[in-house]
Amino acid sequence: MSTRQAKRKWEERMKDIEELASQYQQKPLCSRYRPLLCKPWQPSSIWKLFHRQIQAFNFAKSCKEDVHVFALEKNAENKQRFYLVTTYTELWFYYKKHCETSLMHCYEVIPENAVCKLYFDLEFYISMNPGADGQQMVAVLIEFICKKLKQHYGVKCSAEDVLNLDSSTEEKFSRHLIFQLHNAAFKSNIDIGVYTKNRNFRLYKSSKAGNSVILEIAKDNKFVPKSVKNTSIEEQYFLSSLICNVRFSSCLKILSCDNPEKTKEGSVCLDGSHSSNNPVPIGCQSSPYPEIDNFVVSLVNKDNIQGGIRRWNYFSLEELLVYDISKYRWCRNIGRAHKSNNIMIIVDLKRETWYQKCHDPVCRAENFKSECFPLPSNTCLPFLFKEDEDYVYIMDGNGNIEEKANMQNSTGLSLAAKSESMGQNRRPSSVELDDELDDICFLEASEDVELADAVTNLHPQKNWDVDEIPDELLIDALRKHEVDEVQV
Repeated sequence: MSTRQAKRKWEERMKDIEELASQYQQKPLCSRYRPLLCKPWQPSSIWKLFHRQIQAFNFAKSCKEDVHVFALEKNAENKQRFYLVTTYTELWFYYKKHCETSLMHCYEVIPENAVCKLYFDLEFYISMNPGADGQQMVAVLIEFICKKLKQHYGVKCSAEDVLNLDSSTEEKFSRHLIFQLHNAAFKSNIDIGVYTKNRNFRLYKSSKAGNSVILEIAKDNKFVPKSVKNTSIEEQYFLSSLICNVRFSSCLKILSCDNPEKTKEGSVCLDGSHSSNNPVPIGCQSSPYPEIDNFVVSLVNKDNIQGGIRRWNYFSLEELLVYDISKYRWCRNIGRAHKSNNIMIIVDLKRETWYQKCHDPVCRAENFKSECFPLPSNTCLPFLFKEDEDYVYIMDGNGNIEEKANMQNSTGLSLAAKSESMGQNRRPSSVELDDELDDICFLEASEDVELADAVTNLHPQKNWDVDEIPDELLIDALRKHEVDEVQV
């Protein structure tokens, strides 16, 4: 084939593609025949919306993936909020794409009693505080907090460890401070009255509904996140801004705002001297899962040893309950009791298993972790859902929330519906760049057009309805298309 003939054939083909593209914009191919771009080693995608917060938390706890609950404001009039359950990775993938939608009025929901970072929400009205230098006041506060962290907890911190976000306007000075402490976090955010149960904290790059002012990096911010391979600096700032983004580590120091004398008096919270029906001494708080507390107490009460639970910590990021054990030092690593160091019992709520770790320096240096054991069936957490919603909530391709009648009587947004509305039948990855996303969309559209072209060429005598195209014909069409490519 000469160069001129090849050029003419290419021009004719481009014209045909443009005509077909116009046709398939009006009647696109069925979504079930779209090419799947999901990588087999990636976890399944989760993206569900709920009207009530308790439904969202129950669903999140039933998922095996590391999902979290976020609140979305729909409008400024009634401040109505919907609750989204998804992973950090997937939220960021769509969050960075959709401006001026419900996704841009997004809040992290901080679970009650969850280990979290130290954070502050600071604001004042400028007209009522003439002459006040907000930036200087923030600097003084950070210096003061850093000094107190060192004095009371032995934790070193500086302004370089504080993410400083700004959403100030001409009327109001507004800052969020999130402390990125090294190997330390707080037991929970129950220390001041304003931080109520399941507190909503606005996300980086989000604005309040009816307001276009977003939380962005303050000019006087000194914190810069560490670079991570295949992750943008913007995503690192986003992850650093999340209050509950704290992973469990045996080296992690858990801080508490309790009165030192009170903490000392109630250090042994649960022990075998109390009945199995009520193992909690008066004045001490059990974990959110008393059935599991009872089971852990039974593990450390044997062989004439009455062990107990000194304290517990809940890591919502990984759905772990970590129990510090007192008066029981038997270690599965060395096959005997430690002389002075206590052990930990870690309960994985998602996998419904438990295992042992140690405070002993040798075991910690070896990163010892015992084998996993299943929880008893009477302590597992089957979250059953009532299909009592008359309406479901879905998100369209622009990130806007819509209410629809619940024809199938099922709550939340299914993965298939989300995938179709987002135009992507796949789980997004945070490492994809904007240009790569554009390439994927272009490739997907091209394959649709070329597939339809091949089907038409194979059977021009029939006007196919895309919903009835059999799989065998699609395979034949693809083979025919590959042969044409080789010939050209």
